[in-house]
Amino acid sequence: MKLTSFLAIALLAAGINSATAQDLVLAVNEGVTYQDGGPASERYKPLLQLISKELKQNVKLQSVDVPNFAKGLAENKFDIAFIHAAHIGLQAVKKNGYEGLATAKGFTDYRARVLVAGTSPLKAMQDLRGKKIGVPSLDSITTVMFTANLRELNFAQPEKFFTATRYQDAVPFMIDNGFVDAGVTGSAVVAKAWLAKGGRVLAETKPIPVKQFLASKKLSESDREKLKNLLLNLSENEAGRNALSKIGMTGFVPWNTQVMNEATTRLGL
Repeated sequence: MKLTSFLAIALLAAGINSATAQDLVLAVNEGVTYQDGGPASERYKPLLQLISKELKQNVKLQSVDVPNFAKGLAENKFDIAFIHAAHIGLQAVKKNGYEGLATAKGFTDYRARVLVAGTSPLKAMQDLRGKKIGVPSLDSITTVMFTANLRELNFAQPEKFFTATRYQDAVPFMIDNGFVDAGVTGSAVVAKAWLAKGGRVLAETKPIPVKQFLASKKLSESDREKLKNLLLNLSENEAGRNALSKIGMTGFVPWNTQVMNEATTRLGL
């Protein structure tokens, strides 16, 4: 009887471990936001439920910072990924066994904008050589895009002139107070406000789509296709629109391979 009980317990434990092992991981990094939408675990719950139902597997959420996201993707630890930092996603598609599924509507024209004071003598991107420049964090896609642009112009070690700040809306403050000669933002809202108060946009980088949904090729081709179709059709039904509203999105558009390959080359990935 004792042996029977032991075997039953062992089988039950094995079953629990097996069920846990089958959970899929959706890793998320949304970049720095400007509003408090509440914990990601709550905001993503409706989307997780839809994905779990579609793939017939439980999906759990994992919020990850950019450095650990890059490491996790390089090691193919995540089954599904939703990441703002486009360079990290593009690298994973090129080298780490991920497929690009979709990008967020409204974020396909993301670009870094260079702000200067209205009275600044700087006239073009080339004039930034040797100048102090305020940027978001060094691993921000905004900073990566801007740095790549400077390297195209043969700037040597442009990063040594950067002053980084966590929040992009702090960049105008840095310029106003003379801490830097110019500042960089990816936020259209910040740029619009800067222009409204008499500042100038010196230049812009070429656009890159950000906020990318990726799937590991460890998932079957059928499951990757199901997930892609689910994402692209979220805005077409009430449950999908609810899931989108919770994460501050309006929908997704298909991954554009040509555009993404061009961006990968431009960023030197």
